[in-house]
Amino acid sequence: MPPKVANQNKRSGRMAKKGGQAVLQEEINNDDDWTKIIEKPGMYVVDVYTEWCGPCIPMTAYLKKIKLELGSENLHYAIAKSDNITKLKRFRQKSESYWMFFYDGMLVNMIIGTNAPRLMKLIVEELEQYVKFKNGEVQREFISLDTVTNEEQKNLIESENYQKQKTRKEKKIRDFRMMKAREHSLKQFSVNIQIQTCIVFFPHTVKYIMVEKPVEDDSEELVKRPEPIMVEKRVCEVANLCASKYEELIVIEDNEVELTEDTLNELFFMEKEFLESFPQELFDQLLSKKVYSVMLSMPIIKHDTAAQEVVTEEENISEPIDFMGVIEQKLSTIIYGDGTPLSPSPNSLADVHKTVNESGQKIPSLYTPRNPLSKASALTILFDTFCKDNGYIAPQPPLPQYLVIFDINKSNIVLPIIEDLEEKVVHYGFFRCADPEKPKLLCKDSELLATYGTEKVGKDAKLVLSVLMDDKDKSLLRFVDVGPNYASPDYESGIDDAIKFFPYDFDEMDGEVKLWLAQQEIQDEEDTGVECGLGEGEEGVMEEENYPQDQQEPAQSSVVS
Repeated sequence: MPPKVANQNKRSGRMAKKGGQAVLQEEINNDDDWTKIIEKPGMYVVDVYTEWCGPCIPMTAYLKKIKLELGSENLHYAIAKSDNITKLKRFRQKSESYWMFFYDGMLVNMIIGTNAPRLMKLIVEELEQYVKFKNGEVQREFISLDTVTNEEQKNLIESENYQKQKTRKEKKIRDFRMMKAREHSLKQFSVNIQIQTCIVFFPHTVKYIMVEKPVEDDSEELVKRPEPIMVEKRVCEVANLCASKYEELIVIEDNEVELTEDTLNELFFMEKEFLESFPQELFDQLLSKKVYSVMLSMPIIKHDTAAQEVVTEEENISEPIDFMGVIEQKLSTIIYGDGTPLSPSPNSLADVHKTVNESGQKIPSLYTPRNPLSKASALTILFDTFCKDNGYIAPQPPLPQYLVIFDINKSNIVLPIIEDLEEKVVHYGFFRCADPEKPKLLCKDSELLATYGTEKVGKDAKLVLSVLMDDKDKSLLRFVDVGPNYASPDYESGIDDAIKFFPYDFDEMDGEVKLWLAQQEIQDEEDTGVECGLGEGEEGVMEEENYPQDQQEPAQSSVVS
């Protein structure tokens, strides 16, 4: 419904009448006004509204038109502000228009919305019925104001369905954002765990038996204990059989973990098709029983950088050995042969230890990740403490924020505000243009830009920043006052806008200017060397400045829309 109009005459509407103006819609603002209207004869069409939203002003012209066309003294209009009317309590905080039809103060019909043709048609039909009702030609069934009408129930169901659909869509967006954030965190973490991997044994491979607790040699129990103490022991025959095949891989830790639906999906982060192939009974087991997992390592001394370095013969420079993906491939071959989790090679460990249920469905017994990213994800679920001790930082959902874009010539005004609101500005940077689908970062530093020369970046260059949402958007408004080219309409859009310009690896990006300056430094060193080695009569020829190729013709601006 459109916003409330302050002018009372305009809000309620006026009609021409001999001798002056007649009010088109009577106003009902409290319980006393309501009682007076209800006691009046005739057919009343009442627009029920809330103060924060206001009555349906655009409908006034239609009401006036139908009133003049029908010319009936029985037809009356009113607007009722539900905020202070006890009988209309359930209509407060509603944004839709509720149109009530009364016969001599008794409710006979109600519709919701701003469908003008439907409302006009119903006014004509109900007025005809009212005349017949007064003449005794028809009977009408009246509705209690406490009764939720069929129209309201239908509207409620539609609203709930819309809200559910909106919630699902929002969740899908949030899940996608978190997936990208998790992917970035795992890529960074995978560097720290190049020589570790894991294998998971599903619940149906594990059983627990009672065994006698061993007595320690120095324990007083040796004398005092008359009967053996029984304790629970985990037994996983599949794990024992696999252990004999690990070759040089070393078991360094084992663990049992209870999974949730979210952690189950994260466990198979990069191999969802394997998870989706599971029979329902395996799903149920994975969410109701613990999974048993083993962490393995390659036989290399951990935390000893000297043992993980190699010296090239030509340059005599120490470089870290790259083990990325080696252990995953090694264990995958042991478990799946030349196959995959979905189709392991015949006689491989995964093939030999699979089971078949009563329906003939194959149930896998074990799983090992086959690439560094899926391995890193599995380890964070199965060996949380180990991962935190080795530098894993769990991703956090993006905070509510807005993206703001300025022409680069406003930098001298915007940069002091960024410095003043340092804690509220998530990221900022200078971009060659504002096309969100292919942003080209120039640099993140105004000093670098000054060194490079603002005249070289082109007139379409932009200063782009993301600012956190705060109370009453005070921080955003400070930037809006400067006159940006674009500001996100809401914080949800702002998050998506910001991710396009400031992806999860933004902190690792250099930008064109830094790369260009590095090239210039190398070029200057080469030129200096050439000049120093000139023979008599030789002239040094300086090469043209090596600007980035796309700097020759700056890209056209395309502001986020």
